[in-house]
Amino acid sequence: MKYLIFIFKRRFRREALNNFLHVKKVKEVSIFNFSGPIFYLLGKFLYFFLRSKKIIFVSCDGHDYLYREKNSINLWMGGTTSKIPSNYKKFKNNFVSASTLFTDENKLLTFFPVIKNRGKINDDYKFIYISENKKVENTNSLKIWQKNKDKILNDLSLVDKKEFWKEIVDINDEIGQNLYIDIKSLIRFELVRELNIILKDKLLLVGSNWKKYYPNALESNYSGKYVENLYQGNICIDFGSKNSEKCIYPRSCKIIESGGLLFQSINKDSKDVFKNLFDKICFVSLKDMGEKISFFLKNPIQTERLLIMQQKIFESENFNYKTIKKIENFINSR
Repeated sequence: MKYLIFIFKRRFRREALNNFLHVKKVKEVSIFNFSGPIFYLLGKFLYFFLRSKKIIFVSCDGHDYLYREKNSINLWMGGTTSKIPSNYKKFKNNFVSASTLFTDENKLLTFFPVIKNRGKINDDYKFIYISENKKVENTNSLKIWQKNKDKILNDLSLVDKKEFWKEIVDINDEIGQNLYIDIKSLIRFELVRELNIILKDKLLLVGSNWKKYYPNALESNYSGKYVENLYQGNICIDFGSKNSEKCIYPRSCKIIESGGLLFQSINKDSKDVFKNLFDKICFVSLKDMGEKISFFLKNPIQTERLLIMQQKIFESENFNYKTIKKIENFINSR
Protein backbone atom coordinates (compact mmCIF):
# COMPACT_ATOMS: atom_id res chain seq x y z
CA MET A 1 0.00 0.00 0.00
CA LYS A 2 1.22 3.48 -0.88
CA TYR A 3 -1.85 5.59 -0.14
CA LEU A 4 -4.63 5.52 2.46
CA ILE A 5 -7.49 7.82 1.50
CA PHE A 6 -10.37 8.69 3.85
CA ILE A 7 -13.64 9.60 2.12
CA PHE A 8 -16.75 10.18 4.21
CA LYS A 9 -19.55 12.73 4.24
CA ARG A 10 -20.02 13.61 7.91
CA ARG A 11 -17.69 16.22 9.38
CA PHE A 12 -18.19 15.17 13.02
CA ARG A 13 -16.44 11.86 12.39
CA ARG A 14 -13.21 13.80 11.98
CA GLU A 15 -13.29 14.33 15.75
CA ALA A 16 -13.47 10.58 16.39
CA LEU A 17 -10.33 10.02 14.31
CA ASN A 18 -8.54 12.80 16.20
CA ASN A 19 -5.06 13.82 14.98
CA PHE A 20 -4.63 10.84 12.67
CA LEU A 21 -6.40 12.66 9.84
CA HIS A 22 -3.78 15.44 10.06
CA VAL A 23 -0.90 13.02 9.53
CA LYS A 24 0.65 13.25 6.08
CA LYS A 25 2.59 10.00 6.22
CA VAL A 26 3.08 6.92 8.40
CA LYS A 27 6.38 5.39 7.34
CA GLU A 28 6.00 4.68 3.61
CA VAL A 29 2.20 5.17 3.51
CA SER A 30 0.80 8.60 2.58
CA ILE A 31 -2.50 9.65 4.23
CA PHE A 32 -5.13 11.80 2.50
CA ASN A 33 -8.28 13.22 4.08
CA PHE A 34 -11.21 13.84 1.73
CA SER A 35 -13.93 14.12 4.40
CA GLY A 36 -16.88 16.49 4.63
CA PRO A 37 -19.84 17.18 2.33
CA ILE A 38 -17.71 18.77 -0.42
CA PHE A 39 -14.27 17.10 -0.31
CA TYR A 40 -15.77 13.62 -0.10
CA LEU A 41 -17.17 14.15 -3.61
CA LEU A 42 -13.61 14.50 -4.88
CA GLY A 43 -12.73 11.35 -2.93
CA LYS A 44 -15.60 9.46 -4.56
CA PHE A 45 -14.39 10.64 -7.98
CA LEU A 46 -10.94 9.20 -7.22
CA TYR A 47 -12.53 6.01 -5.87
CA PHE A 48 -14.36 5.50 -9.15
CA PHE A 49 -11.15 5.56 -11.21
CA LEU A 50 -8.41 4.29 -8.87
CA ARG A 51 -8.68 0.53 -8.41
CA SER A 52 -5.12 -0.49 -7.54
CA LYS A 53 -4.52 -2.31 -4.25
CA LYS A 54 -1.74 0.20 -3.58
CA ILE A 55 -4.47 2.82 -3.02
CA ILE A 56 -6.92 1.95 -0.24
CA PHE A 57 -10.06 3.98 0.48
CA VAL A 58 -11.75 4.21 3.90
CA SER A 59 -15.33 5.33 4.48
CA CYS A 60 -16.91 5.92 7.91
CA ASP A 61 -20.39 4.81 9.02
CA GLY A 62 -21.43 3.90 5.49
CA HIS A 63 -21.64 7.51 4.20
CA ASP A 64 -21.09 6.55 1.43
CA TYR A 65 -20.75 2.78 1.60
CA LEU A 66 -17.81 1.39 -0.38
CA TYR A 67 -18.71 -1.96 -1.93
CA ARG A 68 -15.46 -2.71 -3.76
CA GLU A 69 -13.53 -5.06 -1.47
CA LYS A 70 -10.48 -5.05 -3.73
CA ASN A 71 -9.24 -1.68 -2.40
CA SER A 72 -11.69 -0.22 0.10
CA ILE A 73 -13.07 -0.76 3.61
CA ASN A 74 -15.92 0.65 5.68
CA LEU A 75 -15.17 1.69 9.25
CA TRP A 76 -18.09 1.82 11.69
CA MET A 77 -17.30 4.23 14.53
CA GLY A 78 -18.54 4.17 18.11
CA GLY A 79 -19.49 0.53 18.36
CA THR A 80 -18.73 -3.15 17.82
CA THR A 81 -19.68 -5.44 14.94
CA SER A 82 -23.25 -5.33 16.30
CA LYS A 83 -23.46 -1.72 15.04
CA ILE A 84 -23.09 -2.76 11.38
CA PRO A 85 -26.55 -2.47 9.74
CA SER A 86 -28.04 -5.82 8.74
CA ASN A 87 -28.14 -4.90 5.03
CA TYR A 88 -24.34 -4.47 5.03
CA LYS A 89 -23.29 -7.38 7.25
CA LYS A 90 -22.92 -9.77 4.33
CA PHE A 91 -19.96 -7.77 2.98
CA LYS A 92 -16.47 -8.67 4.16
CA ASN A 93 -14.87 -5.20 4.12
CA ASN A 94 -16.54 -3.93 7.30
CA PHE A 95 -14.37 -2.89 10.26
CA VAL A 96 -15.27 -1.40 13.64
CA SER A 97 -13.68 0.82 16.28
CA ALA A 98 -14.62 -1.27 19.33
CA SER A 99 -14.68 -4.91 20.42
CA THR A 100 -15.31 -7.02 23.51
CA LEU A 101 -15.22 -10.71 24.33
CA PHE A 102 -18.78 -10.84 22.94
CA THR A 103 -17.82 -9.53 19.48
CA ASP A 104 -15.35 -10.17 16.64
CA GLU A 105 -11.94 -8.65 17.42
CA ASN A 106 -10.65 -9.55 13.95
CA LYS A 107 -12.63 -6.62 12.58
CA LEU A 108 -11.23 -4.09 15.07
CA LEU A 109 -9.22 -1.08 13.88
CA THR A 110 -7.61 1.24 16.44
CA PHE A 111 -6.07 4.57 15.49
CA PHE A 112 -3.63 5.60 18.20
CA PRO A 113 -2.72 9.08 19.50
CA VAL A 114 -0.54 11.30 17.36
CA ILE A 115 1.46 13.77 19.47
CA LYS A 116 1.68 17.10 17.65
CA ASN A 117 2.72 19.28 20.58
CA ARG A 118 4.27 18.44 23.94
CA GLY A 119 2.25 19.60 26.94
CA LYS A 120 2.92 20.15 30.62
CA ILE A 121 0.87 19.80 33.80
CA ASN A 122 -0.84 22.98 35.01
CA ASP A 123 0.37 24.42 38.32
CA ASP A 124 -3.18 24.34 39.66
CA TYR A 125 -4.26 21.18 37.86
CA LYS A 126 -7.70 19.63 38.15
CA PHE A 127 -9.01 16.10 37.78
CA ILE A 128 -11.26 16.10 34.70
CA TYR A 129 -13.97 13.60 33.90
CA ILE A 130 -16.11 14.11 30.79
CA SER A 131 -18.80 11.62 29.85
CA GLU A 132 -22.46 10.80 29.65
CA ASN A 133 -23.90 7.91 31.63
CA LYS A 134 -27.28 6.34 31.04
CA LYS A 135 -29.51 5.06 33.83
CA VAL A 136 -29.55 1.26 33.86
CA GLU A 137 -33.06 -0.19 34.10
CA ASN A 138 -32.61 -3.71 32.78
CA THR A 139 -33.62 -6.10 35.56
CA ASN A 140 -31.08 -8.77 34.63
CA SER A 141 -28.25 -6.23 34.56
CA LEU A 142 -29.22 -4.87 37.99
CA LYS A 143 -29.36 -8.40 39.44
CA ILE A 144 -25.89 -9.20 38.07
CA TRP A 145 -24.58 -5.96 39.55
CA GLN A 146 -26.06 -6.50 42.98
CA LYS A 147 -24.64 -10.00 43.15
CA ASN A 148 -21.16 -9.11 41.87
CA LYS A 149 -20.73 -5.42 42.73
CA ASP A 150 -18.12 -5.82 45.46
CA LYS A 151 -16.19 -8.41 43.49
CA ILE A 152 -16.07 -6.18 40.39
CA LEU A 153 -15.05 -3.04 42.29
CA ASN A 154 -12.21 -5.02 43.86
CA ASP A 155 -11.03 -6.21 40.45
CA LEU A 156 -12.11 -4.01 37.54
CA SER A 157 -10.57 -6.43 35.02
CA LEU A 158 -13.30 -9.01 35.77
CA VAL A 159 -15.71 -7.51 33.23
CA ASP A 160 -13.29 -8.37 30.43
CA LYS A 161 -12.76 -12.00 31.47
CA LYS A 162 -14.63 -14.89 29.88
CA GLU A 163 -14.47 -16.87 33.13
CA PHE A 164 -16.61 -14.22 34.83
CA TRP A 165 -19.25 -14.01 32.11
CA LYS A 166 -19.52 -17.76 31.43
CA GLU A 167 -21.24 -18.12 34.79
CA ILE A 168 -23.79 -15.50 33.78
CA VAL A 169 -24.56 -15.68 30.05
CA ASP A 170 -23.74 -17.57 26.87
CA ILE A 171 -20.66 -15.83 25.45
CA ASN A 172 -22.02 -16.30 21.92
CA ASP A 173 -25.35 -14.67 22.75
CA GLU A 174 -25.75 -11.06 21.53
CA ILE A 175 -27.49 -10.15 24.78
CA GLY A 176 -24.11 -10.44 26.48
CA GLN A 177 -22.90 -7.21 24.86
CA ASN A 178 -25.92 -5.31 26.22
CA LEU A 179 -25.28 -6.66 29.72
CA TYR A 180 -21.59 -5.71 29.37
CA ILE A 181 -22.52 -2.10 28.52
CA ASP A 182 -24.92 -1.91 31.47
CA ILE A 183 -22.37 -3.23 33.96
CA LYS A 184 -19.79 -0.73 32.71
CA SER A 185 -22.34 2.07 33.21
CA LEU A 186 -22.92 0.93 36.79
CA ILE A 187 -19.16 0.81 37.41
CA ARG A 188 -18.90 4.41 36.18
CA PHE A 189 -21.60 5.51 38.59
CA GLU A 190 -19.81 4.00 41.60
CA LEU A 191 -16.39 5.33 40.61
CA VAL A 192 -17.74 8.86 40.05
CA ARG A 193 -19.39 8.71 43.48
CA GLU A 194 -16.00 7.90 45.00
CA LEU A 195 -14.28 10.65 42.99
CA ASN A 196 -16.67 13.24 44.39
CA ILE A 197 -15.98 12.09 47.94
CA ILE A 198 -12.19 12.12 47.51
CA LEU A 199 -11.63 15.14 45.30
CA LYS A 200 -14.49 17.52 46.08
CA ASP A 201 -13.78 20.83 44.28
CA LYS A 202 -10.59 19.39 42.75
CA LEU A 203 -12.85 17.38 40.40
CA LEU A 204 -14.36 18.94 37.30
CA LEU A 205 -17.25 16.73 36.17
CA VAL A 206 -18.79 17.39 32.74
CA GLY A 207 -21.95 15.72 31.45
CA SER A 208 -25.58 16.87 31.53
CA ASN A 209 -27.00 13.64 32.91
CA TRP A 210 -24.64 13.78 35.92
CA LYS A 211 -26.31 17.00 37.16
CA LYS A 212 -29.21 15.07 38.62
CA TYR A 213 -26.79 13.51 41.10
CA TYR A 214 -24.09 16.18 41.26
CA PRO A 215 -25.49 19.73 40.80
CA ASN A 216 -21.99 21.16 40.32
CA ALA A 217 -21.47 19.10 37.16
CA LEU A 218 -21.18 21.14 33.97
CA GLU A 219 -23.50 20.79 31.01
CA SER A 220 -22.32 18.66 28.10
CA ASN A 221 -20.35 20.55 25.47
CA TYR A 222 -19.30 18.66 22.34
CA SER A 223 -16.99 21.34 20.96
CA GLY A 224 -13.62 19.73 20.24
CA LYS A 225 -11.78 22.90 21.28
CA TYR A 226 -13.70 23.10 24.57
CA VAL A 227 -12.82 19.50 25.44
CA GLU A 228 -9.19 19.97 24.39
CA ASN A 229 -8.81 23.04 26.64
CA LEU A 230 -10.23 21.15 29.63
CA TYR A 231 -7.95 18.16 29.13
CA GLN A 232 -4.77 20.16 28.50
CA GLY A 233 -2.41 20.12 31.48
CA ASN A 234 -4.83 18.29 33.78
CA ILE A 235 -5.22 14.75 35.09
CA CYS A 236 -7.95 13.23 32.94
CA ILE A 237 -9.94 10.35 34.35
CA ASP A 238 -11.28 7.68 32.04
CA PHE A 239 -13.15 4.44 32.73
CA GLY A 240 -12.75 3.05 29.23
CA SER A 241 -15.36 2.76 26.50
CA LYS A 242 -18.62 1.05 27.46
CA ASN A 243 -18.48 -0.67 24.08
CA SER A 244 -14.91 -1.90 24.22
CA GLU A 245 -12.25 -3.72 26.23
CA LYS A 246 -9.38 -1.70 24.70
CA CYS A 247 -7.63 1.21 26.39
CA ILE A 248 -7.27 3.39 23.29
CA TYR A 249 -10.49 4.69 21.77
CA PRO A 250 -11.55 8.21 20.65
CA ARG A 251 -11.92 9.70 24.17
CA SER A 252 -8.67 8.38 25.64
CA CYS A 253 -6.94 9.30 22.37
CA LYS A 254 -8.29 12.86 22.68
CA ILE A 255 -6.99 13.13 26.25
CA ILE A 256 -3.46 12.12 25.26
CA GLU A 257 -3.36 14.29 22.13
CA SER A 258 -4.66 17.31 24.09
CA GLY A 259 -1.76 17.16 26.53
CA GLY A 260 -3.66 15.69 29.47
CA LEU A 261 -2.35 12.94 31.72
CA LEU A 262 -4.57 9.91 31.18
CA PHE A 263 -5.64 8.22 34.43
CA GLN A 264 -7.59 5.15 33.38
CA SER A 265 -9.20 2.02 34.77
CA ILE A 266 -7.60 -1.21 33.60
CA ASN A 267 -8.49 -2.54 30.16
CA LYS A 268 -7.58 -5.83 28.53
CA ASP A 269 -4.59 -4.36 26.67
CA SER A 270 -3.50 -1.66 29.17
CA LYS A 271 -0.23 -3.39 30.10
CA ASP A 272 0.68 -4.00 26.44
CA VAL A 273 0.15 -0.36 25.48
CA PHE A 274 1.41 1.53 28.54
CA LYS A 275 4.13 -0.93 29.59
CA ASN A 276 6.21 0.55 32.47
CA LEU A 277 3.70 3.35 32.88
CA PHE A 278 0.83 0.95 33.58
CA ASP A 279 1.36 0.80 37.35
CA LYS A 280 1.44 4.59 37.54
CA ILE A 281 -1.55 5.73 35.47
CA CYS A 282 -3.90 2.72 35.46
CA PHE A 283 -5.99 1.58 38.43
CA VAL A 284 -7.25 -1.96 38.92
CA SER A 285 -9.87 -1.43 41.64
CA LEU A 286 -11.89 1.21 43.49
CA LYS A 287 -9.33 1.16 46.30
CA ASP A 288 -6.40 1.45 43.90
CA MET A 289 -8.02 4.46 42.25
CA GLY A 290 -8.21 6.25 45.59
CA GLU A 291 -4.62 5.38 46.51
CA LYS A 292 -3.23 6.64 43.20
CA ILE A 293 -5.22 9.86 43.47
CA SER A 294 -3.74 10.36 46.93
CA PHE A 295 -0.27 9.88 45.42
CA PHE A 296 -0.94 12.49 42.73
CA LEU A 297 -2.16 15.01 45.29
CA LYS A 298 0.89 14.50 47.52
CA ASN A 299 3.44 14.38 44.67
CA PRO A 300 2.45 17.00 42.05
CA ILE A 301 5.99 17.07 40.62
CA GLN A 302 5.68 13.41 39.65
CA THR A 303 2.68 14.14 37.42
CA GLU A 304 4.90 16.15 35.05
CA ARG A 305 7.31 13.22 34.74
CA LEU A 306 4.45 10.82 34.04
CA LEU A 307 3.05 13.10 31.34
CA ILE A 308 6.43 13.16 29.57
CA MET A 309 6.61 9.36 29.75
CA GLN A 310 3.09 9.09 28.33
CA GLN A 311 3.90 11.37 25.40
CA LYS A 312 7.04 9.39 24.58
CA ILE A 313 5.05 6.17 24.25
CA PHE A 314 3.04 7.62 21.36
CA GLU A 315 5.83 9.46 19.57
CA SER A 316 6.53 6.27 17.66
CA GLU A 317 4.63 5.53 14.45
CA ASN A 318 4.61 1.80 15.22
CA PHE A 319 1.13 1.66 16.78
CA ASN A 320 -0.62 3.27 13.81
CA TYR A 321 1.59 1.46 11.31
CA LYS A 322 0.38 -1.83 12.76
CA THR A 323 -3.22 -0.70 12.19
CA ILE A 324 -2.39 0.28 8.59
CA LYS A 325 -0.77 -3.11 7.99
CA LYS A 326 -3.92 -4.83 9.24
CA ILE A 327 -5.90 -2.96 6.58
CA GLU A 328 -3.31 -3.82 3.92
CA ASN A 329 -3.27 -7.51 4.85
CA PHE A 330 -7.05 -7.65 4.49
CA ILE A 331 -6.94 -6.02 1.04
CA ASN A 332 -4.14 -8.33 -0.12
CA SER A 333 -6.25 -11.33 0.89
CA ARG A 334 -9.09 -10.35 -1.44
